Amino acid sequence: MKYIIPLILLITSQSVFANKCVTLVEKKDFYAAVNICTELANKKDAKAQFALATLYYDGNGVMEDNTQARKWFRKAAQNNHNQAQYNLAIMQASGLGGEINLPEALAWLKISKNNGYSIAAEAIKQMTAELSSSEKEQADKKMAEIKKEFNI
Repeated sequence: MKYIIPLILLITSQSVFANKCVTLVEKKDFYAAVNICTELANKKDAKAQFALATLYYDGNGVMEDNTQARKWFRKAAQNNHNQAQYNLAIMQASGLGGEINLPEALAWLKISKNNGYSIAAEAIKQMTAELSSSEKEQADKKMAEIKKEFNI
């Protein structure tokens, strides 16, 4: 099952960011951004985690690495970054940077949509049309677990 919905990597589509990491990425100073973003991402800054994930996904300032991209999208998603929640879901559904996990992917898509990321709605529609009732139930259980664990 291949999903045609692309990852959304435009960090400028978010609100104006106040941290240096995102500013450096927007200026395309990728090598400097990697260091600053990594420092801030390790301090649980969701915007920096998202920016670092995009750097790894695109191979800007670092070697392209979908495993690292997925790791940082996950961390940002767990910190309630709605666009990271969407991107993590698409990576999970497509098997980019790790195993395919459709129920968890659907759970993250629903969380992303509930957090105001309207682009997730089309992916949810496409995925729910292809999943079994059991997989949809698993997704709902996983969504409840994620929301509780990460206070989302």
